[in-house]
Amino acid sequence: MNIVDLVVIIVAVLAGFRGWRRGLLGQVFELGGGFLGLVLGITMGPRIADAFSEEAGLKAAIISLAVVFVALSVGQTVGYILGHRFGKKANDLRLGRPNQAVGAAFGVGVWLLSFWLIGSLLVSGPSKELARSLRKSKSLQLTSALLPKPPNLLAYLSRYLDTSGFPQVFAGLPRLSEPARLPTEAQARAATKAGQESTVRIVTPACGGIQLGSGWITDSDSVVTNAHVVAGGTDVEVQELDGSERPAVVVLYDPETDIAVLHVPGGLSGPSLDLETELQERGAPGAALGYPGNAQGRFVPQPAAVNSSYNAQGRDIYGSKLVTREVYELRSRVRQGNSGGPFVLPNGSVAGVVFAASTTDGETGYALTGAEVEDEVTDGATRTSPVDTGDCTH
Repeated sequence: MNIVDLVVIIVAVLAGFRGWRRGLLGQVFELGGGFLGLVLGITMGPRIADAFSEEAGLKAAIISLAVVFVALSVGQTVGYILGHRFGKKANDLRLGRPNQAVGAAFGVGVWLLSFWLIGSLLVSGPSKELARSLRKSKSLQLTSALLPKPPNLLAYLSRYLDTSGFPQVFAGLPRLSEPARLPTEAQARAATKAGQESTVRIVTPACGGIQLGSGWITDSDSVVTNAHVVAGGTDVEVQELDGSERPAVVVLYDPETDIAVLHVPGGLSGPSLDLETELQERGAPGAALGYPGNAQGRFVPQPAAVNSSYNAQGRDIYGSKLVTREVYELRSRVRQGNSGGPFVLPNGSVAGVVFAASTTDGETGYALTGAEVEDEVTDGATRTSPVDTGDCTH
């Protein structure tokens, strides 16, 4: 039990006491109105934020949350007025203690349902400290286990609160394993040496800005990256380790798995890397290679080790569809710009494609396993014609 659970218990007691005093009819209208206001706010928040902010960020998050709060308050106020009137009629009918008892239970139930919705939203929000507390909350774990995955409209709003730029790995509570031992210096150096000349930077002018990511060479004229790196873009540029720049076209785009393959007509000077499709065990050492945005375009290797592997039910890069991906949970620092980079083993093969970072732990990242992306990588290497890259993710 943590501070979140303590707050949940206190509010649940207060909600039950208030429900006892108000009775069922009063609660149905007041809390029902508040809940409808919450749903309306979650639905309208992102749309109103779109009108005042061009991209996701702190401003968009504040606007979205403000809309949710206002809609919740209005709905609850209207419900209170209606509930007060109908509550009097219940007293006139002398429904007595049964009405009060059911009202108390209803009040607690609506509070727990609201907590589940809000908690599921904030667990992917911008505050890692709050997200970490929510993930460890026994109350949220219990409600998440008993209730279905949060609805799509909640995922739509969460895109505005999560400014990391990564897709949602988990539709519900994030899963987090015990950290594995990091690779030795020699193991990390071997993986870096094998993959550094094959790791490229991806620059995509799109959606009113510049989207930055990483990728890796899978053939003399083919590069693998993430779909969210090139979403909404047409003119893609590939930059190699030596600084050379080459235009590329997107020839495969999979927003569900979050994989894209680029064709580079002029070819690439770096060597290609082989994809390892055999599932790596816990503790498998390597390095996550890429060009994180805060490194100002510099190549940065990060030691990495497999914490675990599993099928994660999350959402596509647009947050609109539930998808299941086979992923590696890595002990490694993953930042914006690392997306699409390879998780390279000391033998030089690519075990996974980095695509996300944990919302609750700064030393945990996620990579799509080799088996998960094998078909796309193989298919994409044979293509040369451009495909549509869909809408912007924000």
